[in-house]
Amino acid sequence: MAIKIFLVKQVIKRTLPLFGGMSDKNLGRLLWLVRKLAPTEFTKSFIDAIDRMRQEQHPTIEVIRRVVRQTSPHVRERLVNSLLIRELMQGNVIRERIRSEGLAAPQAYLISPTMRCNLRCAGCYAANYSKKDDLEFEVIDRILTEGEELGAFWVTILGGEPFVRQDMWEIYKRHNDVFFQIYTNGTLVDKEVSRKLAELGNVLVNFSLEGFEEETDARRGKGVFQKIMEGMDNLREVGVPFGFSSMVTRQNVDTIISDEFNDMLIEKGCLIGWHFLYIPVGIDPDTSLMPTAEQRELIRRRGAQRLRNEKPMFVIDFWNDAPYVDGCIAGARHFFHINSHGDVEPCIFVHLAVDNIKQKSLKEVINSPYFRGIRARQPYGKNLLRPCTMIDHPQVLREICAECHPHSTDGPVCGLITSPVSEALDKYSQEVAKIMDPVWEQEFANWHFTPDTFVPGKVYKKKQ
Repeated sequence: MAIKIFLVKQVIKRTLPLFGGMSDKNLGRLLWLVRKLAPTEFTKSFIDAIDRMRQEQHPTIEVIRRVVRQTSPHVRERLVNSLLIRELMQGNVIRERIRSEGLAAPQAYLISPTMRCNLRCAGCYAANYSKKDDLEFEVIDRILTEGEELGAFWVTILGGEPFVRQDMWEIYKRHNDVFFQIYTNGTLVDKEVSRKLAELGNVLVNFSLEGFEEETDARRGKGVFQKIMEGMDNLREVGVPFGFSSMVTRQNVDTIISDEFNDMLIEKGCLIGWHFLYIPVGIDPDTSLMPTAEQRELIRRRGAQRLRNEKPMFVIDFWNDAPYVDGCIAGARHFFHINSHGDVEPCIFVHLAVDNIKQKSLKEVINSPYFRGIRARQPYGKNLLRPCTMIDHPQVLREICAECHPHSTDGPVCGLITSPVSEALDKYSQEVAKIMDPVWEQEFANWHFTPDTFVPGKVYKKKQ
């Protein structure tokens, strides 16, 4: 395998700078060669999907070309090492070996090093946290080392606001084989921060937006939207890749999926985007902000899938794209979350934990009875358009809680499993089922998805 990976690195190193303007014919030849050298079947299937998109002239090919054109040579080299070589190739080999032993080997995980933030957004409780609540540097360092041993080279950093912690620069530097994805409010991404990110090269930044200036500033504060726009300009100037993240609520659905909003982001230089449905978690959850069942279907039809098929920006819907990964990926099936206190949660939205990373190894906590119980129940139903244990199958979450007795990481009460939130979620899940179950039967039931191969377009085939 080592020889194959060396050859792949040499081929990519010599040809990637030409990729932005490479002809379709030469691109096909390059993909053929890389596939021949690919060390695993998963890697080969991924390359096959890219080649299929090339043949179909899918916009995702233009996204890849944009990545090459917009990133600096140093950043491209670091991304090839962390994302393609370490994550896609070597990481997958390690994960397959571990899974063959009956153990969990998630592809990615999330860490919140701090819950502190320089903003005071409406509905957020970051003001309740101080520096003493931060996850210790030594613990973060250990987690990343243990993650690499498990084949996980994709790490998402959240908050709070990640850029308030200056010691994280050393973490990114120490673990330069890891691909880091940072979610930020964007207000601290000045020219100095952008320069540091360009020097690292293994970081992609996602800016949080509620929509245009009016929607974003209404929640985050006056002037935040313009700060985000400046941050995007700063990163583009030094060749650092970036994207966006939007919390989709009942109030901003139309804006988030609109051509005007997404065309603006493409023009600014966004390469990737994430749609996350609003989930009523935290100390004071508000179920009235959840997109309605009808809006869930609107997002499915007019949201990420349509945008991927029509525009040169790769947009992912954390719920409606669940069929591509065979439903829920929480509980260390493919990801999990470690909060700033070290509590290990099955999902960024499920604030319930049994173990703390300060007392156990990463391998121990992701193979706990709690996480095993979650994985054993996945998928929670045959309709993969309703993948979630929180808002689509809340009874499953309560069943797991009764079995494993996790504690709330929000404080004394977790709204997901107590009234009145639990009653609202039961009603909501029933309303969504009325809309989405017929959609699944009519449009999806006769098709077979290939689990764990997430690519846009037709990645599924009709059942025989």
